[in-house]
Amino acid sequence: MIEIAKSIVSPILSLIFLTLGNGFFTTYITVRLQAEGYEAATVGYITAFYYAGLLLGSFRAEKVISQIGHIRSFSVFASSTAVIILLQAYWINPISWAILRFGAGICMAGLFVTVESWLLYKSTTKTRGKVLSIYMCSFYAAQGIGQYFLDLGGSKTMIPFTIAALFSAISILPVSLSNSAAPIISEPSYLTLKQLIRISPLGMLGSLIGGMILSAVYGLIPIYANSLGLNVSEIATLMSVVIFGGLLLQWPIGQISDHIDRRKVILITCFLSIIISLSIALFGGLFHLLLLGLMGLFGGFAAAVYPLSVSHACDQVKKDDIVAATSGLLLTYGSGAIIGPLLAPIAMHLLGPSGLFIYFMVILGALLLFCTLRLSLQSPTPEEEKLSHTNISRTTPIAGEMDPRIDEWAEKTSEGKKLTFYSKKNVSSLDNWNKKIP
Repeated sequence: MIEIAKSIVSPILSLIFLTLGNGFFTTYITVRLQAEGYEAATVGYITAFYYAGLLLGSFRAEKVISQIGHIRSFSVFASSTAVIILLQAYWINPISWAILRFGAGICMAGLFVTVESWLLYKSTTKTRGKVLSIYMCSFYAAQGIGQYFLDLGGSKTMIPFTIAALFSAISILPVSLSNSAAPIISEPSYLTLKQLIRISPLGMLGSLIGGMILSAVYGLIPIYANSLGLNVSEIATLMSVVIFGGLLLQWPIGQISDHIDRRKVILITCFLSIIISLSIALFGGLFHLLLLGLMGLFGGFAAAVYPLSVSHACDQVKKDDIVAATSGLLLTYGSGAIIGPLLAPIAMHLLGPSGLFIYFMVILGALLLFCTLRLSLQSPTPEEEKLSHTNISRTTPIAGEMDPRIDEWAEKTSEGKKLTFYSKKNVSSLDNWNKKIP
């Protein structure tokens, strides 16, 4: 593990610095807009613009990278992110922030594509799962720790903008100082949405609802927390608990789903998330420690919806279509991430701040009912055809190519070994091409 970490230390360090700044800044935007007197609906559509940029950039950034290379691309996207953050400090109004957050989403997607493709190139069939684990743990840990920068300098000063921009600028250093060659990537292919819906309707709906949940979590839970009278420091702690809850519960839930019908795990996860959401709506304001505990559990179970849905879909598709399927599922997740912040404020407007958790209950209830229907209509996937659960990233299609389930299948079948041979041949060609770069 130490040798693997050494080989990817540059992109991982850059990712950590980047996420430390961007993680808390996403929460700060909600806090600042509320301090300026804007309502939840305004926060929602600004959040939706960010996820729209993230979705667009995740499928288009590879063209920029293929033209100027990974290190230069990372520098361009990171410095652009820093400029966009500072511009937000000078034009504080919904229209300009929506435009700037859309641009920030595109830049962040470019940064994720750069890091993920770099990690993919550095990993082998034997180390890909470990590399993905290091990537995911680094990302979530930095995102959770970064929330505590929210309390520095006050909500109406330049300090939060400066900190976020500073981390974006610092993130350029590790990759710029690296002497490793970086890959040139090709545009990922993906199945049509119609094919994916036909193959795994539950996987598609689960991915859509996963996006609708998590974008509303990051964009609107700070509004709920503020309505309870929590100060900025307490909001930072609350968001950190939600994020770390998502990190800690992923592995045990995934392991359980490997041994029983994955649809039953999705159903139970939805049921528990609904119960926790109802508990937060009814009792969240009574005791702060109770709120933290419930939020940690909610973050853990709600964050499991998307990776469980992806794993279920990967059990259904042809094994050489896993990368294509995860790309399509990510597109569906991104669409949900745009829709969620637009719908959730409606519930908050009609029912008050606790309406956010009524919104979660409704969409999770829809997924629960559909999952129950699929259990009654379709037989479970045979045990020998299931692949192991993987906590796949919700960032770009490149992360799908790091999915170790591809290699798990390749080692078991002659068709998979043939595919692996051609994949290794292509990587070798890329390596030789990179050696020609001065």
